[in-house]
This record gives sequence, structure tokens and C-alpha cells, in this order.
Amino acid sequence: MSSSCSVLRRIENVSQAVAEFLGNPDALTPAIAADLITQIELIRGAVRNLPLASGPKNDILRRLNQAQFILQNGTLGLSDIERVLSVLQILQLSAFKVNSRKLPCVQGFVTVHPSNRFNTACRCF
Repeated sequence: MSSSCSVLRRIENVSQAVAEFLGNPDALTPAIAADLITQIELIRGAVRNLPLASGPKNDILRRLNQAQFILQNGTLGLSDIERVLSVLQILQLSAFKVNSRKLPCVQGFVTVHPSNRFNTACRCF
């Protein structure tokens, strides 16, 4: 079973990788996009193992699938910067949806993962 903290941390890592292209979205090559798609697929696998009801779980999985589709098929009429921003927004919305769910974990467990642009705070209530 995955923990929400591990899913949030993975989303944070991929978000950071995508955010690196905000300054130069043209640098997002097909090879880099393929690597990001693979990383998002790993997130999807972790989400599948979360103890969530099927409705919220499928919602998160659909959103992550959208991010993969946008990365894979960059010719949706989106500019490169719009493509990067779209993927970032989807990742952050997915993180919000995971974070807003009360999921079981060790009581009193608090972990903060500081990073460049994003922070993952995992806590149990």
C-alpha cells in the first residue's frame, strides 16, 4: 500500500522537473517528455495502491493520464509554455486532491520535504 506522503513526494519531484522548462519551454524534447511520462506512470501506480474509494482514485488517475497525454501529444494547439503550464497545473491539482484526503498513516507522523519551488508536507491527524 502506498502512502499519501510518498505520492506527494513523487508529484513534487516531477513538478520540479517540469518547472525547469518554464524559462525555456523549447528545451522540452521528446526524450525528456518520455522520461516525464514514465515518472507520471510511476505516480499513477502509487495512486492505484492508495486506500481511496474508486471515485476519487479514478479522478486522480484521469488527471495524471491527461498530463501524460499533453506531454506525449504536444500538438494540441498549445504553445510550448502552455503545455508546460498545463502539466504543472494538473500535477498540482492531483497533489491537492491526494493531500485533501484523510488517509491512514502512523499517528503523529510529520514530514516536510523542502525543495526549490514546491514543498511536500505530510502529516497525520
